[in-house]
Amino acid sequence: MKKIFSVILSVIAALCLSFAFAACGGQQNEQNGQTKYDVSIRVACSDGEVYEFPVGTDEKSIAVQYTGAERVYRVVKYQLVGFSDEWIDQNYSPYSPQNFNVSILKGTENTGYDSVENITEPGEYLVQIRTDYSILSLVDYKRWSLYVKVEGGI
Repeated sequence: MKKIFSVILSVIAALCLSFAFAACGGQQNEQNGQTKYDVSIRVACSDGEVYEFPVGTDEKSIAVQYTGAERVYRVVKYQLVGFSDEWIDQNYSPYSPQNFNVSILKGTENTGYDSVENITEPGEYLVQIRTDYSILSLVDYKRWSLYVKVEGGI
């Protein structure tokens, strides 16, 4: 009888442990007692297009026609998955911290990249977005890549 009782207790303890580990999974990560959330972003271009990077998507490639217009990219919204279903507007006031850094590189992996201010001519570009230190208390360091190929000419 004691053996059966100890087997039942062992099974119950194993189930409790498995439920505890299952509850810790999902979109949240615990680090040093602080919850870290997965982040999704929306990147807008000055041409009006918006590119969404849901959790798990770190790279996108697009091809656009050259129009002569300057193309500027910035993060306009982000979402802390597991914290809220709402998209948060990224405030670009000079008095508030930036949650994301955007840099533009011209070139390819084979030829090398040169840093540029914005996209103004045909060619291949890499728009890199990185989490800034101002948001790192809520998310892990993250980097996204938007490969932009500007085709044609006037």
